[in-house]
Amino acid sequence: MRYYIDLGIYDGSFLEKIISFLPPFDKYIGFEPIPKLCKEARKRFKDNHKVEIKEIAATTVDDDVKLYVNYSKKRGGASGKGKFLGVGSTLIKDKMTGNINEDIFISVKGIDFTKYIINNFDKSDKIVLKIDIEGEEYNLLEKMIKTEAIDYVDKIYCEWHYHKIRGYENNKKKVKKRHYKLIHKLNKLGFDLKGNNAEDEIWEIIKRTNEG
Repeated sequence: MRYYIDLGIYDGSFLEKIISFLPPFDKYIGFEPIPKLCKEARKRFKDNHKVEIKEIAATTVDDDVKLYVNYSKKRGGASGKGKFLGVGSTLIKDKMTGNINEDIFISVKGIDFTKYIINNFDKSDKIVLKIDIEGEEYNLLEKMIKTEAIDYVDKIYCEWHYHKIRGYENNKKKVKKRHYKLIHKLNKLGFDLKGNNAEDEIWEIIKRTNEG
């Protein structure tokens, strides 16, 4: 079976482009923890039986987790307290860019993505993994390598967020060391990743789909 797994599907608009752009997969699985966005994605793909949307955060634990959210008082929303927009929302308390505030969060269901992969797929499956989870990619991929869940994955598209971690400007050396150590490990495992958002393939796809 060929699977395209999308971590951080948002409203599904990018996955919609992927489906029309890449060769077909047997199944598309999207993870999105924000209820409103998950609802929008499910509505978008309601007639596509190949697409499954999970209202859950891909992380390293099977438990409820805090999701720090982009918040705007100007847009209204439930109970008159504003609207959670989702852009840049993160599980990482130290990733506080893009109008994220550590005092503004919602509780969402989290899943240990390593266990999910090992328990639901075979190594004979072909899995393409797209990751855009606002800094949690480091914890998730490091655990996937440690548990060998990474062996189930054939290709990775990832948006990297090391430069958006709070304190990066004052501690570039330490943050970059972790970033490039992970990239080096992934390259040794056969993944062609540069660790540079301007060069890695997900951005090539974005540019080419936008041009189309």
